[in-house]
Amino acid sequence: MSEEHKMTKQDKLVLGITLAAIFGGVFILGFVGLIINIFG
Repeated sequence: MSEEHKMTKQDKLVLGITLAAIFGGVFILGFVGLIINIFG
């Protein structure tokens, strides 16, 4: 990436959705694991 990369609104939207999906997935997996440990 030698050329200057400018973030467009669409790039920010895609990045935000990607980060939200990653954090959301990790949170849900951790929460499900916690529930299984408590009630399992």
